[in-house]
Amino acid sequence: MKKKNLPKLSKQEIKEAKLFFKARGYTLKNTYWHKYYKGLNGEFHKDYIPYDIFRPYIDGQLNQRRLWPALQDKNLSYKLFWEFNQPKSIVQNINGFYFINEEFVGLNEAVTACAEFTGRLIIKPTVETGGGKMVNTFKVIGSRTNFKDFSLEELFQFYGKDFVVQEFLEQSPILKALNPTSLNTLRLVTYINDTGAHILASVLRIGKVGHSTDNFSTGGFFCGITEKGLLKGKGYNPKDKVVTVTETGIELKDYRIPNYDKVKDMVTSMHHVVPYFKIISWDIGINKDNLPFLIEYNALGQGVDLQIANGPFLGDFTDEILELSLSNS
Repeated sequence: MKKKNLPKLSKQEIKEAKLFFKARGYTLKNTYWHKYYKGLNGEFHKDYIPYDIFRPYIDGQLNQRRLWPALQDKNLSYKLFWEFNQPKSIVQNINGFYFINEEFVGLNEAVTACAEFTGRLIIKPTVETGGGKMVNTFKVIGSRTNFKDFSLEELFQFYGKDFVVQEFLEQSPILKALNPTSLNTLRLVTYINDTGAHILASVLRIGKVGHSTDNFSTGGFFCGITEKGLLKGKGYNPKDKVVTVTETGIELKDYRIPNYDKVKDMVTSMHHVVPYFKIISWDIGINKDNLPFLIEYNALGQGVDLQIANGPFLGDFTDEILELSLSNS
């Protein structure tokens, strides 16, 4: 914030934020995050959720940490969410063992399955992942891949174990128009309580032209989505600049997400499969037929920076979640 020279909050804003959390049993030690978010989007909200409250109290208390490492394995997603669309797996490596269509195979069979595939493939780690790290697309050309000119054996050796090779998802032309080089995905956050699963936040993540991932950390940006599936007018990138038009020349405001109702139905339905986590962030792609596909989900160490584009992270459930988190701590 010192480098960005963000404007200070007023004394009244600082007072409102601290009183808001104090009335709910929390001590807001500082208002740095309130200052940061207002500095980026120009809006002050007393109920912005700072990381130093979200991480230990909310994320840390509502989601069962002991189950997180296992259930977050991307290879396990094919079993957990078998009823929902996911990119087709060509080869899975689980703890060093190779599988095709859940059948145990050897290295040679795994290599052959990829070599016989004519389209684009994507390879990524399935455990301890995040931020698009080690997510790469490739094609097999002759006996080599176009990723570092590795052979398939060398590529598998490079990833070691616990990875998946998937058919590359050909995305909706509507989303591809925003940036054709990356799979532009929706990030939705859901909260589950006694009445079902509810959407807390929703944004579209758009990659930087020339990059294959849409991650904020690799130069992409995100833009909020309205309940009707329309993009809001402003996107935010890592350089804290407001984006209103994509690099491909498309204006963000009111750009419609295809089949957004199906996206919402999908994530709220999937949340019931893993109720061990009360707050989940879902990454959803939309294929060339405009159908939603699960890319991955995250249930620990989630980010709240979506509130830059959408306002307070917990929305209408702020009081309920803050009370529940405190009672569980």
